Amino acid sequence: MAKSGFFFLYISLLILISSGCRTAPQKSGRVLSPMSIVPPREQQEPGKTITQAGYKAEEFISFLNSEHPGNRIGYRFQEHSPVVYGSVLEKTDNLSETARTDTLEKEYADRDGVFVHKIDIADKNGWVPQVWTFYIVPVTDGFEMLWVVEAKDKGLNEYYTAQQCFRYGGAGNAGWRKTIAESPAFSEYDLWQQQKTAGKPITSLSFVRRNNNWAAIPATENHIVCRTPMGLKFDIDRTHGDLTKVSELKPAFNPAGKSVFEPDIDCGLVTRVSPADDWVCALYWQRTTHISDHHPADCLHTFVNIGPIPPGGRRAVLGRIYWMKASKDELFSRWQKQWLR
Repeated sequence: MAKSGFFFLYISLLILISSGCRTAPQKSGRVLSPMSIVPPREQQEPGKTITQAGYKAEEFISFLNSEHPGNRIGYRFQEHSPVVYGSVLEKTDNLSETARTDTLEKEYADRDGVFVHKIDIADKNGWVPQVWTFYIVPVTDGFEMLWVVEAKDKGLNEYYTAQQCFRYGGAGNAGWRKTIAESPAFSEYDLWQQQKTAGKPITSLSFVRRNNNWAAIPATENHIVCRTPMGLKFDIDRTHGDLTKVSELKPAFNPAGKSVFEPDIDCGLVTRVSPADDWVCALYWQRTTHISDHHPADCLHTFVNIGPIPPGGRRAVLGRIYWMKASKDELFSRWQKQWLR
């Protein structure tokens, strides 16, 4: 192996160790998964690095699928400020959730091949101090995920939504972004460039569930937001019933500008599809309030309500990534069986 190869391996291991990440040893008899989790790769193009762009490499991970080579999906665990509303629970109001969290954490910590990522959230930019621990387990069709939130002395409000960023950037992405995500199979920006060059209208690769059918998120560079049933209750509560005021509230769903609200959706499942509509790459978190796109990366966001949590309390949120050769309907059928039991 060349010296550069040894150097990159060494740096990658340092990133994993310094960011609080670890992967559990694999046990005999494990069902092999084509999925893997890796840190951002070494930048191979001129331009800004992740650090020069104002970020830290440990804020991101990348997902790979050996059955869909040439694609790297990116993930950022914490983005922008939380959207907060409501009161904080008393300590005695969360005992059953704490017990549930303890049980799930023990189960996931013992899962074969689990990847663990811990984040200590600081008291700044609207966040209150808290600790997040993500447990991510590769499976045959994607990743099973557990997000454990531990409040400190302030607790978390009834609504405390945190954004999770799922990145599908393609060949046309900036160099530093491509170290995190380069997935030409799912890139809308790549597709749109090809369509514009050919003089064709641009089309969407992003879909949500609305009125029990798949609905495309409009193909536009505008920032689109869709509300789930939990998100509708959240917005009604914090606007006192006047949903026209949502765009005036701070912090905004899109710190870079205005958002366009689409009609409400059925649930928090959101997916990208390949242009041939034969591959899906979907994200789902329990307690999703809103889904949005393009910030301005080639990405999808879920806003997850991790509250309420009393001071010193804990909450567990389950999630799923699906990455498989399948139709949208096959994806939804699988999701229903796993989450609507």
